[in-house]
Amino acid sequence: MRALRLLLVGAALSAAAVGPAGAQVISGQLLEADVDRPIPFGEVTILDGEGDVVATTFSDGQGRFAVRLPRSGIYTVYAARLGYFNAVSEGIEVADRQELAIAVRLAPAPVEVDSLAVEVEGRSLPLLRVGFYDRAAAGQGHFITRRDIVSMIGVRHLPDVIREVPGVRISSDGFGRDRVTLRGTFAGSCLPMLVLDGLAIHPPWEDILEVEDIEGVEVYSRPSQIPARFDNLTADRSRGAASARCGIVVAWSRQGTRED
Repeated sequence: MRALRLLLVGAALSAAAVGPAGAQVISGQLLEADVDRPIPFGEVTILDGEGDVVATTFSDGQGRFAVRLPRSGIYTVYAARLGYFNAVSEGIEVADRQELAIAVRLAPAPVEVDSLAVEVEGRSLPLLRVGFYDRAAAGQGHFITRRDIVSMIGVRHLPDVIREVPGVRISSDGFGRDRVTLRGTFAGSCLPMLVLDGLAIHPPWEDILEVEDIEGVEVYSRPSQIPARFDNLTADRSRGAASARCGIVVAWSRQGTRED
């Protein structure tokens, strides 16, 4: 809890001023201690001699305030504003029909807030350069970053990295080697082409890239998802077993995307 500080000064700047008949007024200004900078929108509370609140108001944009009192007597002024120590005056005697102009100075105080945990996902500069994040933002395909790969358990090669991607199926060729197939345009599956660092590689390609060498992966399981950037690489599907109605796998190696 902030300490209360006796920073009320100038309590009789115009103590002889007389208000309307039957009115007693305390007016003044909230100021920042030492520099006398006005403090706007601070809360000012007036307590009577019994400690009861008789009036509450807020300072305006220039720190000024005015409070009409119900009767003459001894009053205490309490002022508070976020970012400042609260201030409380000693008893101020207000006579019948008297207006007092006062200055209340508050000392700046640090604002305590709960600690915040901010998590920011860093972007790979090499992937940024090849348009990886722009294509991810377009919402077509499935994207895997180096950070995703590091969190995976038991992955060794590229097929392991994309094993859980929707539309991808990993099977064995009978010799203990993985083969990647995609669901294709129709009901059957197809063998996709790999685009590695911008170069088209026809299947089989599953064993050419180990997980330690992968910076990012893009999987387009359907031809309709393939970005225009890769159209010229995938136009000729006559070689190997790649189907013209198949999607593609795009991989960026850590070597191939490294800055020159």
